[in-house]
Amino acid sequence: MSPRPTRTTVYCTYFDSGYLSRGLTLIESLRTHGDHSDIVILALDADVKAFFDSEKMPGVSAILVDELERAEPALGPLKETRSRMEYYFTCTPLLIRYAMNQVSKPGTVAIYLDADLYFVDAPQRAIDALGEGSVGIIEHRYPARLATRLAKYGRFNVGWVAFVDDEDGRRVLDWYAKSTLEWCGDKPTDGKYADQGYLDWFPEFAGVEILHSGAYDLAPWNTARHDIRLTDGIVTVDGDPLDFFHVHGLRKVGDWFITAQSVYGAKVTPALRHGVYEPYVEALQRWDAVASTKLPARPAPAKRGVGLMGLAFRTYKSALNQWAIVSGNAIPANAHSPRR
Repeated sequence: MSPRPTRTTVYCTYFDSGYLSRGLTLIESLRTHGDHSDIVILALDADVKAFFDSEKMPGVSAILVDELERAEPALGPLKETRSRMEYYFTCTPLLIRYAMNQVSKPGTVAIYLDADLYFVDAPQRAIDALGEGSVGIIEHRYPARLATRLAKYGRFNVGWVAFVDDEDGRRVLDWYAKSTLEWCGDKPTDGKYADQGYLDWFPEFAGVEILHSGAYDLAPWNTARHDIRLTDGIVTVDGDPLDFFHVHGLRKVGDWFITAQSVYGAKVTPALRHGVYEPYVEALQRWDAVASTKLPARPAPAKRGVGLMGLAFRTYKSALNQWAIVSGNAIPANAHSPRR
């Protein structure tokens, strides 16, 4: 399928101040690899909005939730009936529609990105892979040994989802928005799961294209399924240059960044370490330093659990963290890879 001519693209994402450095790393990776499209950020707290208002990054705008609620009147009342996360998951298709309507130009591609994505090549590649399609989605691509256990979270991952402003794209997007407004629980129920499970129904609509290459949305849950190599500074996935990685579950613990690779029985291979995780950690720490000078000090998170149960949980987590370090599934905070 041949790609369409280059079209207007608008991205959208959302995060709070705790994820600000990840969002900034995502934005930098888009810009570094030649994409200067507009980016609409749903700021999940006032500090994120204030940061982008003051920084005035070209093409980047931030809105608060109340602005989305004004654009989508059915959204606001759901605050009373849904958890914080369920409410934010509900926002995903509404934010995409908001961004699309802001451009208001037929043929525009509106793309939702999770804030923990990281581009290592041109974002235009994924858009080109959409071809003549009006909606683009990407499978989780779980290894066979994980597929049954993780099926409840959906066949497709919501980290990168694209909609073209045309009849087919609008039809799917409107159905998606109507669906999350009706139900958006954070526990898998009757084949549904948050904003993500609904993607399983997308292939029933006309104009939906599945991006099959492992170069798109490589993630801890699917690295074990692919042949990943690093040659002359380029990461390849089954022979295709990696386009973007989903840095899901990365956590700072002391002097280490603990990856989620071991959660899925996968390893940080040398290709992943040097081609993805080290440059990501370097960028993340750089943006953490920027954010720390702009944001008010945040209190340390409370310890999870109390009494013996809390102690048991923290001991278990500590053991998992130590295992990740010993097994090579963690990145030292002082790791540095030259920027490419």
